[in-house]
Amino acid sequence: MHRGVQWPNTTLKWPGGELVCVTFRVAYEAFRNSGRFKKTSKIPVNLASLSHANYGGAVGIWRLREIFQRNKIKAIIGPNGLTVEKWPESIKAMFEDGHEICCHGMTNDHHITDLTPDEQRAEIRECVKVIKDCTGKRPIGWAGPGNLHTPETLGILAEEGFKWFGDVFDDDVPYVASVKGKKIVCIPKLNYANDWRAWSGGAGTAENYFNSFKESFDYIRQEGLRGRPGLVDVIVHAELSGRPHFAMAYEKMMHYIHQFGDEIWQPTRSEMADYLLKTSKKAEPYRPLD
Repeated sequence: MHRGVQWPNTTLKWPGGELVCVTFRVAYEAFRNSGRFKKTSKIPVNLASLSHANYGGAVGIWRLREIFQRNKIKAIIGPNGLTVEKWPESIKAMFEDGHEICCHGMTNDHHITDLTPDEQRAEIRECVKVIKDCTGKRPIGWAGPGNLHTPETLGILAEEGFKWFGDVFDDDVPYVASVKGKKIVCIPKLNYANDWRAWSGGAGTAENYFNSFKESFDYIRQEGLRGRPGLVDVIVHAELSGRPHFAMAYEKMMHYIHQFGDEIWQPTRSEMADYLLKTSKKAEPYRPLD
């Protein structure tokens, strides 16, 4: 095997020597006032926008569940607390299928950056409680709305027993951070295959979405062949890729990675975090403002 240059911050190896780790995630979101579609500040409660978002719970999540079943994929489902309250049967079904349920805040109407540290802790605890009450198991991962966070957020999550945090953008691969005397795995947000970016208000095409994934995957796999294992994270929103044309692209991605067999590791994020916490020899001190 040709070995490329040694990247200064990379000693990561996947558990079976795989070249690429691929995760499939669903942002399963609920809103109280207005969703993303037909967004306007002129309407206090935007029913058209909420109706578009509600497609995710009424139809989209069930189509995605069927796709996961057909392709034997274990995904990471990130619901708002409000989502769990509105559509608990879908959360129970996904949990019973073996998917990981993580936290995505209480609603997508506000962000963690709108809250004080004490308010953040209260929201994090509320989100944990809602999911645990529904599934019987407490979540150990957090990826917040908009991936926004404050300098205090990671420390609060570590103190509250979370194992992974999905709101960083500063690397290609996950790493272990040290904060408040605890270790937590930071899994970067990757936009190689994010349906929200491909959606373009409904004018985007599924082919563009798939091609962005494929080109990124192929490049990262080539880096793996040169000695640098990588990560591809495929992100969909239930209200977007739960619709037929984007669902087709999502399933096509699954078909594509399956042809590479044992070159691919396809874990949940909790499995990834457990592996890194067990095998990583160092933890980076968390200094978000440096």
